[in-house]
Amino acid sequence: MGFETIRFSGFRNLEDGEVNVNAYEIYLIGKNGQGKTNFLESLYLLSYGSSFRTRIDKDIISHERKDMAVHGKFSTENEKFGQLSYIWKNGNKIIKVNGKIISDRKDLINKLPVIVFVHDDFLFVSGPPEKRRWFVDQTLSLHDPLYVDQLRRYKKLLKERNYLLKTRQFSLLDHYSEQLAFSGLAVSEKRKSLLNEFNKIFTPLYREISGIEEEISFIYKPSWGKARTSDEVMNIFYEKREMDAALGMTGTGPHRDRFIFSVNGKDFVKTASTGQQRLLSLVLRVAQAQFYTSTTGKKPVLLLDDVLLELDPEKRKLFREKLPESEQIFYTFLPGEKTGKKDREYITYKVINGKFYAGR
Repeated sequence: MGFETIRFSGFRNLEDGEVNVNAYEIYLIGKNGQGKTNFLESLYLLSYGSSFRTRIDKDIISHERKDMAVHGKFSTENEKFGQLSYIWKNGNKIIKVNGKIISDRKDLINKLPVIVFVHDDFLFVSGPPEKRRWFVDQTLSLHDPLYVDQLRRYKKLLKERNYLLKTRQFSLLDHYSEQLAFSGLAVSEKRKSLLNEFNKIFTPLYREISGIEEEISFIYKPSWGKARTSDEVMNIFYEKREMDAALGMTGTGPHRDRFIFSVNGKDFVKTASTGQQRLLSLVLRVAQAQFYTSTTGKKPVLLLDDVLLELDPEKRKLFREKLPESEQIFYTFLPGEKTGKKDREYITYKVINGKFYAGR
């Protein structure tokens, strides 16, 4: 089923109170700046314990308020009476699952994950390499909690090695370099395996929606190249030691991995139109949702924030037909847009200055 009710207190511009979302499709209609995206953000907070818009928790608190809370009730096949809470109180963040405080956001992933489609997803295609790395890491983390631990360990060791380089403590460098090599290879192997399976969904999906006959693949370009053992990685570290020491940071590794969209061995983005790039970013999210379901057997909640606006009617129709099975779908639209409501149960809200008015 998905979310049933969402209750706010002190969250952005949304009026304190409870909103009923007990339907398969939820349509939020309103002008820009009224609170539609804020509402989607609240669902993301409940699912992941963080925002897709800011890393600063205090940014999501209403003006002139010190504390904030979002509570959600949900129902799935595996959990009929679930509750999620995100609370900011006295400068501290508290996350609860079924009334119990959890210390690690990783424990939220298997509850009710959401896949959010937003305008900034365009950066997965046209933005810097770290945006694509982030997408790949999120896709892996959704179904593989072990990867979350592996990535955290790699980042911790990377931070320690960089500290040694900056402080020129070279006597300990080989030890940490070897640990970083082991950890980084584990991350790299997971990313490689993911792309092999992900393209089985992504490549045909983009072809069907775009109408382009050429096959587009999401290709992994590891920073360590063909290195597969810690000894091979250590050789790279030895070759780059003087440069790393001069810069005070580690210049190679998974934190420098690249991913490209390839057609016939060439970078598709360099010649793609803006419309093709926008569609590519949307298909990435659809493929991410389909991949999650295929690996876990569970269905996510989909959040679509004005992303259909830039598609022509035919592409919009094809795109919606290819949306994966989901627990629930939330759409935002501007007033006057055609929502294309389906026959399934739905609820429509007009959103005005953070208030929700039920309508048809």
